[in-house]
Amino acid sequence: MDFLKKNAFGLLLLLIVICISVWGYQAYNSYKEKQNRAMYAVAQQIPVFLPQQKDIVVTRSYIGRVEAINDTQIVPFINGYVTKINAVGGQQVKKGDVMITLKQDTYIAAVMSAAADLSAAKAEYLNAKIKYERLKKAGPEAVSRTELNDAETALISAKGAVEKAKAACITAQTDLNYTYLTAPFDGVIGNINISPGDYVSSQGQPLARLIQYNPIRVVFSVSDKQYLNEILNSATEQFQVRLSNGKILPQNGKLKYTDNAVDKNTDSIAVYSEFENSKKNLMPDAYVDVLQEKKYKNIVLIPKNLLQMRPNGDYVYTVIDDILQLHKVDLLTEYDNKAVVKNNFKPQEFIVAEAVEPNLLGQRVQINQITGD
Repeated sequence: MDFLKKNAFGLLLLLIVICISVWGYQAYNSYKEKQNRAMYAVAQQIPVFLPQQKDIVVTRSYIGRVEAINDTQIVPFINGYVTKINAVGGQQVKKGDVMITLKQDTYIAAVMSAAADLSAAKAEYLNAKIKYERLKKAGPEAVSRTELNDAETALISAKGAVEKAKAACITAQTDLNYTYLTAPFDGVIGNINISPGDYVSSQGQPLARLIQYNPIRVVFSVSDKQYLNEILNSATEQFQVRLSNGKILPQNGKLKYTDNAVDKNTDSIAVYSEFENSKKNLMPDAYVDVLQEKKYKNIVLIPKNLLQMRPNGDYVYTVIDDILQLHKVDLLTEYDNKAVVKNNFKPQEFIVAEAVEPNLLGQRVQINQITGD
């Protein structure tokens, strides 16, 4: 009893300390639990989904205009009367085929006259050459320096006359050749607007129109964004054409080249594709639908509203190991109202399915997995 009386105060103090410690521990745990609940309160509302890797084919449609690769008006180089029409409208001609012949009498005479002048010039040159060589061989004792110089001058002049006569022959023969109006390339000739006996002139109206049909070109325009994402560096790109009757040509067209500048009025760039057209399904100046199919492998589809567009690229919010972060994506194109991006996501990297507060970046969150695209 004496011991208890003497130590009652100490025991009471010890009991109080123990009670305070227990209460403090419970209060601390309660505080931590409330803190954890507060930390996860927002995170529990963050839905996420796993990226689904897939391969897709994206089809684009553009309005295209058919354009002949070669299209020329047949105009004579010389004046003359038409003697023969060697082709009819709608005829397929080959390069070099004679389509129209002009009266040749005058031009044949000019060729003969030029040839005669050339023969005379050659004779004069031969005489001048013989005389010069004879005087030169005689030596200074028999021939004065003046005589030799005159002979040399006459030789040079005669040689020039020969060259001039040769040029006249070429001109006369060229004019004669121009009496034949030939096809400069393979194509189809249109309506011929003349008859035999008509006088035609190089300054007059075109006689006919020649158009190359095979191959043929289809021109269409794409936006600068489509050009960068889908056309640039795609030298093997192929296209299809849908005609006005709804039929799609069985043969594909190939990308040939693009224009060298963006049209500032439309913010678009012209793309030139080439098609085999032996059956003449494509007519110059007609409008068609150009269909472009492009295959994308190992991609992920993401709703466009989830993209975070920033000056240094495009991003999406993702969660790895319960930590919210930004993930940079490589945007390829759009498909079914979704963004097509390369699949560069890590395993178990979740994409956040709705907008989140930027201040949560780097914080631990709790995810709610949903079905993705």
